[in-house]
Amino acid sequence: MAWLTVAIGAVLLIYLLMVPPVLGVADNGDFNRVMGASGIAYTDPHESYADRYFGYAHREYGYGNFTSGGYVSTHVLLVALAGGIGRILDPHVFDIRVLGACYVVLTLAAFALLVRHAPSARGRTATGLVAAFLAAMLIMTFGDVGYTAYFQSFFGEPFALVGMLLAVASALALSRTPRPSAWLYALFIAASIAVATSKIQNAPLGFAFALLAWRMLALRADRFWHRRVLAGTGVLLLASVLMIAVAPNELKHINLYQSIFFGVLKDSPNVQKDMRELGVPEKYAGLAGTNYFQKDTVIPQSDPVLREEVLEKLGHRDIALFYLKHPRRFIGKLEKGAAHGALVRPYYLGNYDQREGRPRGELSYAFSSWSEWKRNHMPHTLGWFAACYAVYLAGLALWWTRARTRAARLAAETLAIVAISGLFALMVPLVGDGEADIGKHLFMFNVCFDMMVVSALTGVVYGAAHGVASRWTTRRGKEERGIPGDARQVHHD
Repeated sequence: MAWLTVAIGAVLLIYLLMVPPVLGVADNGDFNRVMGASGIAYTDPHESYADRYFGYAHREYGYGNFTSGGYVSTHVLLVALAGGIGRILDPHVFDIRVLGACYVVLTLAAFALLVRHAPSARGRTATGLVAAFLAAMLIMTFGDVGYTAYFQSFFGEPFALVGMLLAVASALALSRTPRPSAWLYALFIAASIAVATSKIQNAPLGFAFALLAWRMLALRADRFWHRRVLAGTGVLLLASVLMIAVAPNELKHINLYQSIFFGVLKDSPNVQKDMRELGVPEKYAGLAGTNYFQKDTVIPQSDPVLREEVLEKLGHRDIALFYLKHPRRFIGKLEKGAAHGALVRPYYLGNYDQREGRPRGELSYAFSSWSEWKRNHMPHTLGWFAACYAVYLAGLALWWTRARTRAARLAAETLAIVAISGLFALMVPLVGDGEADIGKHLFMFNVCFDMMVVSALTGVVYGAAHGVASRWTTRRGKEERGIPGDARQVHHD
């Protein structure tokens, strides 16, 4: 079933993304920092703003010098690898499909690992049905164009997606392997580091996965395993801390501006009062509700005095403390996040290359049933998401308490980490970047929620298949022993 999943997924993704018209996601201004660090450049340096940004994806790029630009992310390593492969294939033009192919391979590897280690029901037929259902859910959900169009772009979102899929797949595989292997654990650590270092807002997820890594100590009793687990946990913690510590000051200042003026002060019932509490001079009141990239603000966002008096004086700890003192205000922000929490893709960024002749900003809706159902039919309220999380975590708690082995408890803990990561992915962007590009910044919240849906529905199917198989096996056993299936015990006086 695992190889069949790979085959079906490969056909779908190759046809969806790579057969013309080639799909991608347009640049919103974030590409340059990744492209420069990876030695990739736009083919036309004189391309107009309208043609380069927001409206059209690009299929072909050129090669340029490697420049750091102060951007820190392991995402750059994968793009640079794709760039190296691209240079071998064509030394003059980089085809974005090379990067897309890298993501497709990683995604299919995660699918195969998940399906291969699907829960075993009673009997081969029941187990096969569970694996087939899981495979179908994975392809329908994470093969959706809302996710996969990102593969052919320089955004960090697809890197975080494949990292999350591989981290969870390897953790579940470890929980179901009689003798967990060092290479599976190494894959788990590498994938977790990829998630934590894909974007600065994902760095806190590394601490959650480090806790899960530490819990893997109990899977084996030998000293070799314990050393590997402790070393891997330490590396993951270090990578998460460094991701936060070495973030460029310019990026920190941008995010802090968004947190203050496009977060706390946006829609504030009393701007002056909030500014006094934060310690922001009231002369900046005119910036309330503006974002860092907005034009024609009363005071330029790059003003050195603004930087000195506000952006270098305050920090995200002050924003977090403000929301702790005003929980209703934070709940209001969470409600706004929930309103955007079911949008898998950025609907303001086009999917087609300009040479395809499509209208500027046009999107592809091929194989988008899941993302469009979430957008148009699923509730977008904080109450809905809170109820889903409560039911999901309660189910995991019940599973954990009834589990008879440490490995089974580890599987429950892995899925709990997915839920916890989703909560982080909802709250951290609101504290760290305000409401700026909120739909796109909740990408990982979508990923985690969809993983919860897939695992919960697979659990329901497993329970049903296991129950039916158990009853059928019991009935067959009675028939073989000559006991009618509806036999009744007869009592004689």
